[in-house]
Amino acid sequence: MKLSGYDYIIVGAGSAGCVLASRLSEDPNVNVLLIEAGAPSASIFVHMPAGIRVLYTSPKYNWQFWTEPQAHLNNRKIYIPRGRVVGGSSSINSMIAIRGNAWDYDSWAAQGLPSWSYENLRPYLRKIEDATLVTRERDQDRGYSGPIRLSYGTLQHPISKAFIESAVSAGLPENNGFNGPSQIGAGFYELTIAEGKRSGAFKYLDRAKGRSNLTLMANCRVRRIAMEGTRARGVVIEKGGREITISAEREVLLTSGAIGSPQLLMLSGIGPADHLQSLGIKPVLDSGVGSNLQDHLDCAIRLEASQPVTLTPYLGLIKGGLAGAQYILRGTGPATSQGVEAGAFWGPDKNSSLPEWQAHLIVALRNPPPNERIDHGFAIRVCQLRPKSRGTLRLRSADPSDTPAIDPRFLSDESDFVSMQEGVRQLCEIIDQPGLRKFVKRKIDVDAFTSVNSRKEWIRARAETIYHPVGTCRMGEDSNAVVDGQLRVRGIDNLRVIDGSIMPTVISGNTNLPIMAMAEKAAELIAGSNETRQSGAAPKKQSA
Repeated sequence: MKLSGYDYIIVGAGSAGCVLASRLSEDPNVNVLLIEAGAPSASIFVHMPAGIRVLYTSPKYNWQFWTEPQAHLNNRKIYIPRGRVVGGSSSINSMIAIRGNAWDYDSWAAQGLPSWSYENLRPYLRKIEDATLVTRERDQDRGYSGPIRLSYGTLQHPISKAFIESAVSAGLPENNGFNGPSQIGAGFYELTIAEGKRSGAFKYLDRAKGRSNLTLMANCRVRRIAMEGTRARGVVIEKGGREITISAEREVLLTSGAIGSPQLLMLSGIGPADHLQSLGIKPVLDSGVGSNLQDHLDCAIRLEASQPVTLTPYLGLIKGGLAGAQYILRGTGPATSQGVEAGAFWGPDKNSSLPEWQAHLIVALRNPPPNERIDHGFAIRVCQLRPKSRGTLRLRSADPSDTPAIDPRFLSDESDFVSMQEGVRQLCEIIDQPGLRKFVKRKIDVDAFTSVNSRKEWIRARAETIYHPVGTCRMGEDSNAVVDGQLRVRGIDNLRVIDGSIMPTVISGNTNLPIMAMAEKAAELIAGSNETRQSGAAPKKQSA
């Protein structure tokens, strides 16, 4: 194992890390080390869309985090799956490809980050994708040569079509392109699936295969950043029961996600000084690391189906096994679908251009009521897109193997609870439309449909996350921000954070594509810094 000679060490081979490793290693004069705590992405469950059922709870590929008890959700702990595999969460997610709303990025620009506006990020959103299968003709706002291939999936399920029909009956427009001019409406999602296979961030590494200047070290956990005063000089890993330091000549790049990156910073002495001192960690820099945690809270309305057309039977061992065998032998059948094809975005009124809620239709019933067997069922999830509730991430101890204390403080801002209630109510109106009603035998979560009080109690008892944690290493130009507009950790040399943790606010939709686009932009920022360094010129002041 080489302990030096690397220009860049990237910690975390997730959605951002794979992008950075591939792009930075395009320069043959740069040596890159990519470290991943999890396994390579070779598993059939990673590549088979239906494999999400296994990956959702797999300790081999999933960190399986849980929140602290949530005071406003009946003190329940909420499950937060995160990818522990090459490709990160892009290797275990539902493969829904959403750019987000232009307003999201423009709001960052308005906070002193002008280079992170939608117009400035648009080229990178194009760069990551191959939209050949989702556009009928060439669109100048779409990309066609990126590693991430998109499609509308393989099934186009009748319940998906009925959901779209019902949403239109309820007053929403039909939208055949959530990544187009308008995000509002109901339609089929673009998916990071092509030809029945997942198209995750690991596709970037496929393009980098054979490069002698890129090293991937999987199944290796970084314990902390090696600090020399306020300068990052490498990382400390554990090997054979002892700690080993690997040096970075230029920069350490943290890409471990909204949970992993702040955890590593705090383990390295970068974070709230009083918190670190209480755990016996010597503070290097007093910082707001771990604050500003936010996520999309979500409620799933479960429905028993009146017709035997759902994918629920394939969640069982026998039919699931047969579908898996068909997939392995022929690459066809139900296992080519992740079961979430259609959805919707909508706002408080018909004239809204900025969505307040998002729906995901799942054409299978993963979690029926206890002691009930439901042969066919489906669920529709609704989440509030722009929550005001903010939480924290803190260490439990100075031991890197201890999972951090994750406290999103869901619904701690009363406006989020009001919005969640209204989103559920409006989704119930969509479900009661004729198109979808004919597929409903029984409303399992009937409390969502009845009174205001029953709906409130149902939300507190049933709400969970849709798995979009962000914000714990917030980007900004104010003194409380963790990273600046160049993604450099404020007050620390040779250290950047590039992942969902830097988002000032969570975007209006699924976060995977935006994180990859942000990493594309970051790769250019880093390459530009490298060119300045090689030329010997004084660094140019760049706008944030």
